[in-house]
Amino acid sequence: MKNFWQDRTILKDKFDLIQINIGNLCNQTCTHCHVGAIPKGEKNMDRQTSIKIIDKIKQLDIDTIEFTGGTPEMNENFEMFLSELHKAGKNLVVRTSLTILDDKKYSHFIELYKKYSVKVIASLPSVFEDDTTKQRGDGVYDTTIKILKKLNDTGYGKSGLKLDLVYNPVGTYLPAPQNVLQEQYKTILKEKFDISFNSLATIVNMPIKRFKMDLKKQGLLKDYTNTLKSKYNENTLCNIMCRRVLGVDFAGYIYDCDFNLALDIKVKGYENIHFWDIDFDNFKPKISFDSHCYACTVNSGSSCHGEVIKDENFDEKQNAKEYYGDILNTNDDLKTTACCTLDKIPQRVKDTLPYIMDEIKDKYYGCGSPMPLVLEGQTMLDLGCGSGRDVYILSKLVGQNGFVHGIDMTANQINIAKKYQKDQTKRFDFKDINTAFIHDYIENIDKHFKPNSIDIITSNCVINLLQDKQDILKKVFNLLKDGGEFYFSDVYASRRLPKHIKEHKVLHGECLGGALYTNDFLRYARQAGFVEPRVVSTKEIEITDKSLVNIVGKTKFYSITYRLWKISDLDTVCEDYGQRATYLGGIEHSELEFQLDENHLFEIDRAEHICKNTADMLSKTRYKKYFKITGGTDIHFGQFKSCATLATTEQNDTTKEVSDTSCGC
Repeated sequence: MKNFWQDRTILKDKFDLIQINIGNLCNQTCTHCHVGAIPKGEKNMDRQTSIKIIDKIKQLDIDTIEFTGGTPEMNENFEMFLSELHKAGKNLVVRTSLTILDDKKYSHFIELYKKYSVKVIASLPSVFEDDTTKQRGDGVYDTTIKILKKLNDTGYGKSGLKLDLVYNPVGTYLPAPQNVLQEQYKTILKEKFDISFNSLATIVNMPIKRFKMDLKKQGLLKDYTNTLKSKYNENTLCNIMCRRVLGVDFAGYIYDCDFNLALDIKVKGYENIHFWDIDFDNFKPKISFDSHCYACTVNSGSSCHGEVIKDENFDEKQNAKEYYGDILNTNDDLKTTACCTLDKIPQRVKDTLPYIMDEIKDKYYGCGSPMPLVLEGQTMLDLGCGSGRDVYILSKLVGQNGFVHGIDMTANQINIAKKYQKDQTKRFDFKDINTAFIHDYIENIDKHFKPNSIDIITSNCVINLLQDKQDILKKVFNLLKDGGEFYFSDVYASRRLPKHIKEHKVLHGECLGGALYTNDFLRYARQAGFVEPRVVSTKEIEITDKSLVNIVGKTKFYSITYRLWKISDLDTVCEDYGQRATYLGGIEHSELEFQLDENHLFEIDRAEHICKNTADMLSKTRYKKYFKITGGTDIHFGQFKSCATLATTEQNDTTKEVSDTSCGC
């Protein structure tokens, strides 16, 4: 396989930024540093070189000059750069470690930056202390937060002075989408520290220098390099950083970018020419590439200023032979939307996701978001918990007085989940760990838990993978306490599946081959004791692999979220006793209205005519204190013909594709 730069010429044809690497002297020693900067760095720009560069820049029609290192503030000529180039009308940008500004010797730079309207770019690998410490060392996080507050007080990030942050993964992961991370950073930094900033840039860790050495020690260099190559996106080449940036080193030599500078790969044809001796009127050199450059071309691209393609969606699905273990590395490798979250992510889940460790999220393959409301203090069990993403989200929602168990058959997934128990407890500010993970088959849950011991059981796209679905439903029913529920998302089919679909390896791994015919599921659920299953949401699954479309034919697949209640004396059909329910409010995230299922929406203070089953679901469960139920069961008015609240009817009069005679299905 050819490298992307072979048989093509890419020129530095968008040159509009000079990036001056003023030296490798730094007050930190970071594990990811691509230039190998250290506190005793000796490659530092002298005064004569600085003056020559300043004089040359003044002659050029290049508006933006950016300083990096090392730590620019530690170079004795840096103040001269700022003063002279500000006078020349240049836009100045500095990449700072922030912690250097806490040193009395360098703290005055904050006021200098304000004086010269310098844009400040600062690296913050995580909004959490533990991850930042892993990459940058003890004490760096607290000092960084302290200086960010000082910058805010000076006007940075708030009143015209630009303050940008940089994220790079703490490990061998690729960054999440930049806009998603930026929202998380802004939310958490504001909530925890009242810190504001302008924008966040995500950067892929470059496999060179110190980070490369670390990868070699861990035996991960080959895997990481292969990951970068597998995520290569041709569209990034139009905007890659090296087409617009010219790097200048401490001695005045030039490079296509700061990464090539770190590897001493000078601009072709200018290897022995200093910056100040170049004729820039005819300057369009051919860019030099090597294997490390794949880091700038993955997904939406990567550069010193973040993604180079904004808001692009990629189809990165790989051919897979085995799922949920070694071959399915991330949720980018899927062939259908069956294992992708189809429902809108609830705000309470969205608020918790930033607190979940990156590796846990990277191994998430869920088909829905089975997160019911009112979880404080509950004991929960997540079936097929995988890497533990949902378990940890639920553990935050149940609080310190609740507990969440997870069970999964895949050893490497459970190992990831267990690996972060202490870290997640710390992130949630909990005193004690409130999670436990079991490596076993879901079919064996009755060996690990006593009957009537669990308040809520959840699962996420796993029941269809089990051979005996009827048996697992019976075991779930037995484990639940009275008034408890099985709240879960899974995949269902519009017809009973033939053998060739059931046994198709990819379709089974993608949650489709094991999909139950909807009516068969309803029968199994009722036989297990769940008298009246309720549908929460339904969405059709898209099959994105054309070869699979021909195999499944006319069969349609749906991701459906159900809630199955363990309540005695439920009727097999909806019966009318003239009862009414009024939502009193008080449920967090549902202050004005509460959605029991897709047919039952309750507005606050609005009495709704309901069937007996709905009355029991509201009065014999954890929702009891939030509802007022009027009317008894002495007088029966017959079957409830159309069991839906008026609020639901007014909000949504569309018909459902998956229907049943029972209430809400």
